[in-house]
Amino acid sequence: MRALVVTGDWQPRPGYVPDEEEIAGRWARNASQVWRHPQWAAATLPDPVLRSATDVLVRVRASGVAVSTLRMTATDDDGYVTLPYRMALPLVPGHEFAGEVVEVGSAVRDLRVGDAVAVETLRPCGRCPACRRGQVNACLDGQFAGFDIDGGLAEYAVVPSAHARSLEALRERFDDDGVFQVGALCEPAAIVYNGLFEVDRHLRPGMRVGVLGCGPLGLAAVALARAAGAARVLAFDPVPGRAGLAELLGADRGWSERDLEPAALPSVVQDETAGRGVDVVVDASGAPGEVLPVAQHLLAIGGHVVHLGVGGPPGSFRPKATMGRAATHAFSMGHIGGFDPVIALHAAGRIDLTPMVGGRWALHEGLAAVEHATDKRVAKTLVVQT
Repeated sequence: MRALVVTGDWQPRPGYVPDEEEIAGRWARNASQVWRHPQWAAATLPDPVLRSATDVLVRVRASGVAVSTLRMTATDDDGYVTLPYRMALPLVPGHEFAGEVVEVGSAVRDLRVGDAVAVETLRPCGRCPACRRGQVNACLDGQFAGFDIDGGLAEYAVVPSAHARSLEALRERFDDDGVFQVGALCEPAAIVYNGLFEVDRHLRPGMRVGVLGCGPLGLAAVALARAAGAARVLAFDPVPGRAGLAELLGADRGWSERDLEPAALPSVVQDETAGRGVDVVVDASGAPGEVLPVAQHLLAIGGHVVHLGVGGPPGSFRPKATMGRAATHAFSMGHIGGFDPVIALHAAGRIDLTPMVGGRWALHEGLAAVEHATDKRVAKTLVVQT
């Protein structure tokens, strides 16, 4: 099969000692400490085969190129990747993907050949303390498709049936291509769903919401807040064009640095909310060190900050700014549990995230798709197959 592959050199940094499990499996818990001189390549690989009776074989129809995917080959001055997650190389990346089931294992009962499915990234271990507490999104020893096991930037992928979520309910509202594009957007949207409605749970109808960062997470937050009955949704992203996308997906107002300096945002938000501030701030920036001082000054009394974006340099935190507003902070990672609600909301016509897709490329153009995804004006690039 055709696939995109990332390769690199195993060269642990001076002072970093991989443990026996990392060495035996040729993977790193923190890729930035081990993998050096990464490269993208187009490759031909053997077709994957079912590994267990509960697996399904999926012909991939749409796969997203995420920021974290790009960080697999972005490097620092010493040539080490900037991704701080688990990663094994060589690897087929792509953790946001959907496709058509073409083969099912003998024990699979809830899926059949021809079904459209969106694929969950995390495969929880079921043994660690997080899994035993039912907090599988914090699993310590799970595997991640597209990071330490092969993902969806290929013609085919083998997936445990428990992590293939049906998209069949979308067929009445979306055409064939649209079904799979929604499926490829489920992972970032599910992260937002969990953060807003499972981890924080403060967002209620009639509230005012501010979204900082209008990449896929922020745009999903805009759409989900509007679907949840937010009275006013305000969005900001420094990149021109993304504010317009936020308005297309349901924001009442969107600003970029072309419209407004970040330092001016608190006073403008106060004007937009009659001096009250917003009840919920969603930090989807991926740069909390830069965003947090702004977020704290957008809050209404008793407000909440929900942090979704990861990465970026560390920053200062002023507890008094939050305490003085009787506010709280919540931090959320993980998508398990969010796919089905996101799919149901699309099927019901309550949200449609497909306008965030800024480019669609065929698999044989995959390297060009990766280059396209580096353009910060583009919210989401997809690799698609018909």
